[in-house]
Amino acid sequence: MVAGIIGLWVYAFFFAPSGNPDRIENENWIQKAEAICFQAKNELTLLPSATKAENPSDRAQVLEDGTGILEKMKSELTKLSVSSEKDKFNTSSWFSDWDIYLEDRKNHVDRLNELGDVEPLLTATDAGKSVMERMNGFARVNDLDSCLDPGDF
Repeated sequence: MVAGIIGLWVYAFFFAPSGNPDRIENENWIQKAEAICFQAKNELTLLPSATKAENPSDRAQVLEDGTGILEKMKSELTKLSVSSEKDKFNTSSWFSDWDIYLEDRKNHVDRLNELGDVEPLLTATDAGKSVMERMNGFARVNDLDSCLDPGDF
């Protein structure tokens, strides 16, 4: 039994894969993705603050404009190529989360226009967490700080 425990620790420290499984192996992809997101983030800063909008309709317009910028960003990100199956799976999953997040933004714009001042409804994962949380987690693991959600609603 002691030998088994020692063997387990030897494996864990010397032979087991290290690092986060969500980490993209292609550093070139990470650099290009960060540049795309940085450009989008700069475009978003040119918009008025949605939280300071005078009414729900104005807030909806700012969010709609921001969503357009983010959709363009996501479209450009999907054009970047990765080579490993792991990277393809991870980026595809991240893009799926972005699709859900962008749809949540559009739904919030509709609700602001129809119902007035309402809280946003964000889609949850099967684990009960926000898709946005998972999406941001991937960005953080890969040092894509400009690819975090803009936090504008």
